[in-house]
Amino acid sequence: MSIISAIQTYIKTYTGIPSAAPVWVDYVGSKPTEYSISPLPGGKIVEEYIDGSSLREFPFAFMSSERTSDDLERMENSGFYETFAEWLETQTEAGALPSLGTGKTAELIEATGWGYLYQEGNSETGIYQIQCRLQYKQE
Repeated sequence: MSIISAIQTYIKTYTGIPSAAPVWVDYVGSKPTEYSISPLPGGKIVEEYIDGSSLREFPFAFMSSERTSDDLERMENSGFYETFAEWLETQTEAGALPSLGTGKTAELIEATGWGYLYQEGNSETGIYQIQCRLQYKQE
């Protein structure tokens, strides 16, 4: 299982995402509401250990196409990302982390900032994004 696939499966368990809304990888549709997980550039190995194992990071963005036609919708969109960041924190504290497969163990998953309006189109929709990271140990 790839790390991005494990993150996708994990994020689909977040109850704040409507059940009919798709969660894509590297793709955000133009119609509200669709979600996407996209890998970000960044360091891969955080620390190497004498036994050959390592602590690694997988930075990613969680994005969505949302309605932005009025102030209330924009506040609700921002609130969704605030709640999502809190959910990641709670999940890490509870040890409820993504299953990464043989030889890899998730240590934490967290938002590294606040969700924000990443791109506003010419229509009444926009793309929101929050940057996150998964930290894991690799044997």
